[in-house]
Amino acid sequence: MSIALRLLLLIASIFTFLYIVRKLRKSQLQVMDTVFWIVLATILIVLSIFPQIAYWIANILGIQSPVNFIFLLIIFMVMIRNFLLTIKVSQLEDKLKTLVEELAIRENASRKKDM
Repeated sequence: MSIALRLLLLIASIFTFLYIVRKLRKSQLQVMDTVFWIVLATILIVLSIFPQIAYWIANILGIQSPVNFIFLLIIFMVMIRNFLLTIKVSQLEDKLKTLVEELAIRENASRKKDM
């Protein structure tokens, strides 16, 4: 892994880490959502400081380049996050549907009572 890539990865990871912590302190993110991004940024910081870990894992997995392993790791982590967000959206849609149905029932009952 080239020095330029390592520095870019380190700088981007540190800025991401600091940005997420700042958003958490301002209460603009929930703690559980923040944990994912902090873990990802920490993993990338460790891989940029100790690139031999990326070489070792890439070798074990049969990936030719540690850079490809890092890209694969990032893509995999983002796919997991996307899946978790899809679950959360589905749950929120179900809750919204239930609330709308309950509101419609209450409004209908209120109208019948007024008549």
